[in-house]
Amino acid sequence: MSEPAENKYSSIYHAQPDAVILVDSETKKLLDANDAAFKLYGYDIDEFLSLRFTDISLRPEELARKIESNEKNQDRTFLLQYHQKKDGTLFYAAIAGNCFDFCGCRACCVSVREVDAPGRSREKTFQNTDLLDLIVNGFNGFIYTVSNDYKVEFMNDALIDHIGYNATGAHCYQLIHGLDEQCPWCVGDKVFSGKTASFEYKCPKNNRWYYYVSTPRLDENGQVTAQQLISIDIHERKRHEFRLMENTDDLKKEIRLLRSAAITRYGLDNIVGQSREMQNIYNLILDIASSDASVLITGESGTGKELVAHAIHNMGKRKEKPFLPINCGGIPDTLIESEFFGYRKGAFTGAGTDMPGFLEKAEGGSIFLDEIAEINLGMQVKLLRAIDGDGYTPIGSNQLIKPDVRIISAANKDPDKLVKDGQMRSDFFFRINVVPIHLPPLRDRRDDIPLLIYHFLRKFSPGAAIPRIPPEALDKLERYDWPGNVRELENIIHRYVILNRLDIFDSLGQQNRWDTRLKPVESLAGRENSSLRQQVAQYEKEVITRCLKENQWQKGRVASILGINRKTLYHKINHYQITQF
Repeated sequence: MSEPAENKYSSIYHAQPDAVILVDSETKKLLDANDAAFKLYGYDIDEFLSLRFTDISLRPEELARKIESNEKNQDRTFLLQYHQKKDGTLFYAAIAGNCFDFCGCRACCVSVREVDAPGRSREKTFQNTDLLDLIVNGFNGFIYTVSNDYKVEFMNDALIDHIGYNATGAHCYQLIHGLDEQCPWCVGDKVFSGKTASFEYKCPKNNRWYYYVSTPRLDENGQVTAQQLISIDIHERKRHEFRLMENTDDLKKEIRLLRSAAITRYGLDNIVGQSREMQNIYNLILDIASSDASVLITGESGTGKELVAHAIHNMGKRKEKPFLPINCGGIPDTLIESEFFGYRKGAFTGAGTDMPGFLEKAEGGSIFLDEIAEINLGMQVKLLRAIDGDGYTPIGSNQLIKPDVRIISAANKDPDKLVKDGQMRSDFFFRINVVPIHLPPLRDRRDDIPLLIYHFLRKFSPGAAIPRIPPEALDKLERYDWPGNVRELENIIHRYVILNRLDIFDSLGQQNRWDTRLKPVESLAGRENSSLRQQVAQYEKEVITRCLKENQWQKGRVASILGINRKTLYHKINHYQITQF
């Protein structure tokens, strides 16, 4: 045999997982063995090859007799016998052997594998059965088997102790749950179709919660013959869950209470209004304030989009960081990139120092992009990359900056139409329009007009008496359509406070003016014997009474005219016993 071939067969020989031993048929000397043999018997190579087969086999003559007998029939020899390891340990070996001529002598090739001794498999089966029985009956829960007619076939010790006796043969719904018919929650149909089911249920018999797992039991043909059920008492766990749910509900109520406390009788943050439309917007602001989601605020010019953006910032986790409002419509296209991204010294002629851009100035805070539709399409691409995670590079710099800012945008045009008309990129629109907020025009929330008037009167009359607005003028203000919305109302009230004149143009363009001086009350003659306090109280009562009458007892309007809140007005009406007539 060539040397390569010899090496090849030697590699195969030593790679065998079973022990392989070459034995001299006459002297029983061990001629050779593979690595598995040395490992099985516990000898090194020199020790092992100095032994005879009689040193490792308790009945060596049996192998020789078997081989001699089988050689006549040209059969391979198989037998089972005990062998001994180096440390004296006996093991049961499955042996296969065959004889052949080897290097001028008769040799036997023996394959040895350690196996379980006779009876040991049965012993292990018994051991496994005992172990299973120990597990089933030591289980801290109920284990039982139910036939397809819902009769109990087996009960573990825990269930027997719970019931008080071994009730095999009884119907499970009556035995376990105390019912007269099949349980409404029974999963038997599902289990007998071959599926496993699990569920939680409160047992009507003892009002305790249990977790059930029901699995199919199959016969040798794979047919479902019964369902095996495991039931664990989870009553304490459910009790804690319910308590946690109650605490969670209480916590939600507290959160709602705290959130509602943020909404004052005037509005939210610097937004003024108590109409239903504004209440919905306040709740939305409070819902999204704590997130970093981009917001797109839409509405007509003058509806207060920047106030809403500021409220979102002030109510959120970025409130301690900058809030930077940007009027995108006021930035020339040639400067817009440097304004947003900034530039470095020497980037262009006149760049004498580093200049941070809007994104850098607003780092960690919020940036409000008003009139965002005015940003050109090219800048929309760059801004999208910057706020979408790819970052930006200031002009004249190689440093990539990834901004941490919340984007709040505003548009007084329909953004969907802008996208359709090609004035806004769709990907840019989808990025800034994560949470849309639409502000209604002032004409759609007329209930807020008296409150807004009172707010602006206070704003423009600091430290002075709040001017009075005549009832007919207030009627006109409430009926006006306000094309300029809240901004227009603010300007009219500001002009009124400065000039003491209220100018409103009607639908025909005619200007109406009102004298805002208070009409004198009747003379104080005949009250000379009254104290100053009594005379002031009488005067106050007459003013309130007359104002209520002139305004058809609309208390909200009267409170705005008199410059007091409703609660104070109600208190004075009750105090002076003013009744409607």
